[in-house]
Parts: sequence; C-alpha cells; structure tokens
Amino acid sequence: MNEVLRLIACALLGASAFIGQSALAQTAIEQDAALQDTAYMTVGQTVISLGGGYAYLTLPDTHFTFRYKDKGPGDTISKQKNDSFDEYGGGFSGSIATPLGSAFGLPWVGAVHGYWSSIENTNRNKCTTTNSSICAAADIVDQPGPSTTSVGGTLTSHTSRDVDSWGVAFELTTPHPRPVILPGIMKSTHWGAAFDVRGLDQDLRIKGQTAGTSNLFNYRETLDTTYYGGYVTFGGEYSLFPSLYSGWGLRSFIDLHAGIYGADADYNGRFTGKGIGGSRLGLSDDEVAFIGGVKFETRKQFSPRASLSLLSEYDWYSYVPEMRYNDGDGRAKGKVEQTQITDGDAFSQRTSLRFNIGLGPSRLYAPQ
Repeated sequence: MNEVLRLIACALLGASAFIGQSALAQTAIEQDAALQDTAYMTVGQTVISLGGGYAYLTLPDTHFTFRYKDKGPGDTISKQKNDSFDEYGGGFSGSIATPLGSAFGLPWVGAVHGYWSSIENTNRNKCTTTNSSICAAADIVDQPGPSTTSVGGTLTSHTSRDVDSWGVAFELTTPHPRPVILPGIMKSTHWGAAFDVRGLDQDLRIKGQTAGTSNLFNYRETLDTTYYGGYVTFGGEYSLFPSLYSGWGLRSFIDLHAGIYGADADYNGRFTGKGIGGSRLGLSDDEVAFIGGVKFETRKQFSPRASLSLLSEYDWYSYVPEMRYNDGDGRAKGKVEQTQITDGDAFSQRTSLRFNIGLGPSRLYAPQ
C-alpha cells in the first residue's frame, strides 16, 4: 500500500509542476482581484504556486555500536551515538488552488498542496577499548555462534543518513472576507479540512573499521514511514504592522493545522561482520500519529497577475520510528534478541520562495 500512496503523491506533484510550467509560458500569475481578503487566492480564478528553498529536519539519533564489560557476564555498559540527525537540506513545493462555487451558503476553494525535500548528513565517531570495557558492534539478529565483532584498540564508525521528506494534501476551505475572530488583528479568515498523505524515507549506512582492518563490519538499512490521514485548518490574513502593507505592499497570512494519521513504518536491514557472517531483517510497525503545525506567508504583489511569496511551514510529528539495535547483551543471559522498532518524534521546517500565477481571462484581473 505504501508504494501505491507514494505513486499517487509523485503523480500529483508532477502534475502541479507540469501545469505550472505551462502557465509560465502564458505569463500568468497569482491572486488579488475580485476578493482581496482571502488567505491564499482570489475567488474567481485558479492559482498555481511553485517555488524552492531549504528544509530542516530533526529525527531520533542512531545508537548502533556499544561498549560491554571486559569481565563478568559481558553486559552492555553504554551505546555509542553514531549519528545525530539535526540537519538542513533543499527542496521545493507547489500548489494548485481553484474556486469550486458555493455550497451550504458558503464559497468553497479546492486545493492540492505538495512538497519534497532531501536532507542528508555524515558522521564519524571513535570508541577506544579500555581495561574494563570493549568496543563492539553486533549482528542485528542473534545467530548461533558468534554474533558480536569487537576490537582491542579503537573502533571507528563512518555513518551516513539520507532522508526524503514528501507530502501531498487535498484541501477544501471556505474563505470569509471579514474576520470571525480578532477583528483588530485579522483582516480575513478561512477554515476547512483536508486529506493528507506524507512520508519520511530514510537510508542509513554504517561502516566500521579499526587499525589493520578497513572493513570490520557493514550495516545498511531503509526505514520508510508513510502517514495517511486528515487535518483541520484555520487561518487568514492578519496585520500586526499596517505600515508594511500601506508602505511596502506586504501582506501577511497564517494557517494553523492539526490532524490524526495512520503511520506505517517499514524497516529492512542487512549486517555483515568480519568473522561472524551476518543477517537480514525486515520489520514493520503500525501506529497512530498526531501531526500539527503552522504556516506563515508574506506576499508581495507585483502586478494584477503576479506575486512573490515567502512561505515558512513548521510541523511536529508525535511518532516516527526509532531503531533499537541488538547489542548482543541477551546472549550473556541465555536469551536471543534482535533489532526492534520503538517510538520517537520529529520536527520539520520548510521555507520556500514561491512564484504565484493567476490563470483565467484578463477581466478577472481588472483593477478594482
């Protein structure tokens, strides 16, 4: 099911980009005409927004190598932090919004929003064996015979992690030209709901080496999580500093959203170690997650059809999979253990400069 959802998401995002390129050839551009006080568009026209910028993402740390006692039962003393993911990367976003007419006495706007970003990091850490503890790495599954590779000197681990973050939402909102709350601050409001599909796809590699051994162990994993669900949204145009609009023509918008999602996590790992062979392992986890966040947009209109926006989006994920890797500790107690999926959380931020394109006949963009 995850592959089908990703295919749908990629197709929709590709369609958005294709339509946007066609619109650029016609020199069309965003909002402002019949109804200036809506959050994302002017009622009576279709708006396409395309842009790119940077993304920021935090994910649970990776603890793969470890120290265990030199004497006694060989219990694990501590896990080593092989990777701390707190990184920036690049990405792009796009949307298509169009008025759908009136229903239940309210105007409705339909929109498709999509984004994609790629973020990666690398890290190197060292663990030095002492008189009381030994540095090691273990197979991801306990196997008959040796399952731990250890060193008598310094264990150096090289880690790389690549993450693709993506999402597509089908959103339905109703704009109100007059604010329903905070009339002194808000100039307009809107509310609505959406169906949303998004994902965090991770690729991790760890290579261990020591003096005289360039390939002590190799570990590779994919950890893909797909979220599907819905959210409610509320926002509008606000004005804290009226001079920004009257003097510079800058307009400010805010959008709050919160939703409940089903989260499907799929893990596939492969470990090979010198002298101990290795194994493959596949795991899955299904959880319920909350995702909530806020969007801020600052927009500058350059012509009846054209505007430029700086859009910043912030999201918190109550659930992302966090791996607890086997450390061979169970063998000292006569148990068989394997790598497991546990719970963590994540935070993401995306900021993009977007070009907004208004489509439709020229009469929709006549000066008001």
